[in-house]
Amino acid sequence: MVQPLSHISIFILILISYLTILSEGKILFFPVRHVHIKNNLGDGINLQVHCKSGDDDLGIHNVTYGGDYEFHFKVNIFGTTLFFCGLEWNGKLHYIDAYDHERDKQRCGPDCFWTIDTNQACLYNFHTRSQDCTLF
Repeated sequence: MVQPLSHISIFILILISYLTILSEGKILFFPVRHVHIKNNLGDGINLQVHCKSGDDDLGIHNVTYGGDYEFHFKVNIFGTTLFFCGLEWNGKLHYIDAYDHERDKQRCGPDCFWTIDTNQACLYNFHTRSQDCTLF
C-alpha cells in the first residue's frame, strides 16, 4: 500500500515540472510570435538592429534598404514578454519596444510588422488596419 505522503510528493513533483514547462513558454497553447523590422530609410542607408529581452540578446544585425530583420519567440505564461531594439543608422541611435505583450497581443496577431523611416517607426495594427507610428 502506498502512503498518502508519497502521493503528495509525486503530485508536488509533477506540479513543479508542469509549472517549469509553462514558465519557459514551451507549452503548445502559447503561440509563436514573429517580429519583422523593415528598413525604409532610403537607398544606400543601412539599418543596424540590436534586439533584446530580459532573457535573450539576439545580437546585432545589419539590414540593407528594403530588407527586413525577423525574429520569433513564444510569449511567457505571465504575459510580460518584452523585446526592445536599438536601431542605428548614420551615427544616430533610437529605441523601440518591438514587442510588448500587453500592448501588442491584439494589435499584432501572430506577426508584428515594423517599418523604420528616418523620422518614425511604424507598427501595422491588424485590429484597426492602420499604422501606429512613433516619432524619433
